[in-house]
Amino acid sequence: MLERFSIALRSGLVNNFNRIPTAQKFSDEFNLRSVNHITRETARKWINGLVMPESERLLTLIQWLNLNSDYVYLNSTEVDVENYPASKIQRLRQREAFARNALNFASPRIAIMDKHGIIIMVNEAWRAAANRNPPLHKTTTLCEGANYLEILDKVKGPEKKNARETASAIRDLVTNPGKKFVFKYPCHSPSKKHWFLAELSSFNEGTNNCLIISHQEISELQFLADI
Repeated sequence: MLERFSIALRSGLVNNFNRIPTAQKFSDEFNLRSVNHITRETARKWINGLVMPESERLLTLIQWLNLNSDYVYLNSTEVDVENYPASKIQRLRQREAFARNALNFASPRIAIMDKHGIIIMVNEAWRAAANRNPPLHKTTTLCEGANYLEILDKVKGPEKKNARETASAIRDLVTNPGKKFVFKYPCHSPSKKHWFLAELSSFNEGTNNCLIISHQEISELQFLADI
C-alpha cells in the first residue's frame, strides 16, 4: 500500500502544483486544509514514499488532491468495507494483477507516464534495465515516481541528442494524442554496441491521458543489416 500511496500522491501533487512541491510548501498547504497539522519532515517522508499517513490525514489528501482511493487502498487490510465492497476490491485486484502480468510478459522495456512525464508504472524488463544501468541524472532511478521528461532534459554528453529528440516526441504526443512515434537510436556500452527501437503512443479515457513508451533492443538486426 505504501508504494501505491507514493505513486498516487506524486501524481496528485503534479496535477495540482504542476510539479512536486517542496516539503515546506506541501506541509503549509496541507495544514491549511486539516486540523491534523504535519511538519515539513513528515511531508518530506510522504513525498519520498517512506511512511504512510494516518487514516484521517490520508482522507484529507484523497479529498484535496483527488487521489484515486481505489488504487491507494487496493492492497490494504484496513479498507472500510461499507465504502469499498469486498467484491469490488477483488475485481480491482484481479484486473490489476492481470494487467501487470501482461505488461511483464512483454519483452520490450515499457513505461507508462502521465501527461507531465511522471512515470506511473513500468514492467519488469524496464525495471531490470533501470537497476542494471547507472541513473541518467544524478541518483534518479528511471522508475515509478521519476519525471522522465525532466531527466531527459538534463542528459549531457553523447546521449544528449537522443534524449532531446525523445523529450520533444513526448511533448508533441501530449498535444497531439493521436500521433505515434517510432525511431531507432544507439545506446552503446564500453564493451558492446547496442541499438534500440523506441515507440511512443498514448491512451485516453475521458479526461485522463497517459503515454506509453517502449524500448526494444534490435542490436542483432542492426548488426545483420550492416553486414
